[in-house]
Amino acid sequence: MKKMILPAILVSMTVICAQNGVAQEQTVMMHVSGMTCGTCPISIRHRALQLTGVHTAMVNLDTASATVTYEDSKQSAQEIAQAITKLGYPASIAAVSGIIWLVMHCPTCH
Repeated sequence: MKKMILPAILVSMTVICAQNGVAQEQTVMMHVSGMTCGTCPISIRHRALQLTGVHTAMVNLDTASATVTYEDSKQSAQEIAQAITKLGYPASIAAVSGIIWLVMHCPTCH
């Protein structure tokens, strides 16, 4: 089975105003395993949005991924991944130096 690695534009950063200065907003994409039905992404999204500093969370069952936007002064990508993992869905950050590498395994991806 052949693997394709495709770079995608990934960790975007914008500046938002905070009450006590300036905070950095970041978006991170994660691989999330263990999802089996349509309720799983809803549970993961709900948990992510409960975390302090998380603004948005989009979870996709078909691609086994989550995209989360958060304030880095209140939360880290590692802490978000740990919270999702503790919920029962192992999550790993798919970002390297501002680039996310999507590894495609199945024949339809090529």
